[in-house]
Amino acid sequence: MYKILIAEDEKIERKAIKFYLDVFYSDQFKITAELANGKEAVEKALAEEVDLVLMDIKMPKLDGLEAAKQIKEKKPETEIIILTAHSEFDYAKKAIEIGVRDYLVKPYLEDDFCQVIDKSLAKIKEKEKNKFREEKLINKVKETIPYLEKEIILEVVYNTKSSLINFDKHKKLLDIEGKEYQFLLLSAKPRKKLSDSFFIKAKKIIKQNFSGTVSYNGLNDIIFLIIADSLESNEKQYRLDSIIKELKKIYDDRYDSKLFLKKSNVIKESKNLNNIYNETRSSLFKSELKIDSYPYQREKNIFAKIIDKDQTAAEKEFAEVYNYLIEEENCDVSRIRSYLRRFIIFLNRRIMEYYNREDPLFNLEQTENDIAAINDLENLKFYFENLINMIILNISETHKEQKVEVIEKVKKYIQENYSSDITLDMVAKHIAFSKYYLSKLFKEVEGINYKDYLIKVRMEKAKELLKNGEKIKVVSQEVGYSNRNYFSRAFKKYTGISPGKYS
Repeated sequence: MYKILIAEDEKIERKAIKFYLDVFYSDQFKITAELANGKEAVEKALAEEVDLVLMDIKMPKLDGLEAAKQIKEKKPETEIIILTAHSEFDYAKKAIEIGVRDYLVKPYLEDDFCQVIDKSLAKIKEKEKNKFREEKLINKVKETIPYLEKEIILEVVYNTKSSLINFDKHKKLLDIEGKEYQFLLLSAKPRKKLSDSFFIKAKKIIKQNFSGTVSYNGLNDIIFLIIADSLESNEKQYRLDSIIKELKKIYDDRYDSKLFLKKSNVIKESKNLNNIYNETRSSLFKSELKIDSYPYQREKNIFAKIIDKDQTAAEKEFAEVYNYLIEEENCDVSRIRSYLRRFIIFLNRRIMEYYNREDPLFNLEQTENDIAAINDLENLKFYFENLINMIILNISETHKEQKVEVIEKVKKYIQENYSSDITLDMVAKHIAFSKYYLSKLFKEVEGINYKDYLIKVRMEKAKELLKNGEKIKVVSQEVGYSNRNYFSRAFKKYTGISPGKYS
């Protein structure tokens, strides 16, 4: 039920309004108040949630136009209908300047009353619908933000091929405009995943000071990437140092393990993010010397190529690691197998982390057993190359399924709304995607662009309606064309004949 407020100083007029509302709108509107002066009308409308105000133009204490103006200034979404006599008609037109779009002329005729109320009711319902859509979109965006932040961090950490392209795109999606970058890394000893409750607390503190921050609580480390302008300034570095002290104190008061925190240097080129991350990560623990060792960095490179689904590059990276191991371990199959068992655990954990999976892409226990059963170096290498190829194939199939699922949602939205003016922007907002990415994805999955697909849906529906004997004017409106001539041209372009000949 929508709430309506009646502001009219004439009792007989209020009675007439109530009569019409009771007869025609008893299931739509609930009268919240009947007031006789403009001052009380303003107070009531601002104090409560009111959808529609019927406001007489001439009232004591405060006239209707001034009262309507004050309400519109504070609550612009409130619908207001001005009530006026014929002699005040020109005066009532001034209401347009303050955002009042409708008026009723006394005495109220049934048809006029219903026509004006229906128009306001339609506006209220449309606003309600838009509000619901906006709230839904905001919630979707909120749900998406942690995944966008995670993707930014992991692509930077693993230095994937698409990391720089996606980085700028994701920055725009998150509405981050800063042009300087600084990492803050947190890790505990003994090594373990830091608690989500501590991560949420730390994230809140940092975002209060640096709003353009993206973050992720990884397998062993919490990673914050602070994006802002003038990060090198003394004021901002002092603020960051104070945050580091605060976080260390919070952690020391609650947990037994020791927390290590390290901030990076400030850089101004996003292409150097991976380098500065690696430097900071290397110095996080002074005693942890192997973090920048050859195999560790190569493992990350192999993973990055797997994420890029680049089979040739992944095989090449693995071959370099394998050749290094053969030389380093003097062809000792047992020691190389031991390294490779550790490497598959690394791969498995990183894949599950990156794709937010609960189940692994391959059977870890079976893979370890397979490795243990291989006793020569050539077959060991062959087995791992096949394993990497299998992982890439599984990732590609999973991506394909996810893409198809997204496009199916878009197609469903089009089927439900083709009669409206639905743009690619509207669809992208509906599913919380960027317009650019959705456009590419749609063409990739469907083979045609969004606009052509929408035309196809509309024209196929038009053909069906015309076959059923519907008039061309009705059909054009049914399939989203307000202009009959424009529809006829589009139909002829699609089918090769005019709507008249088709029917």
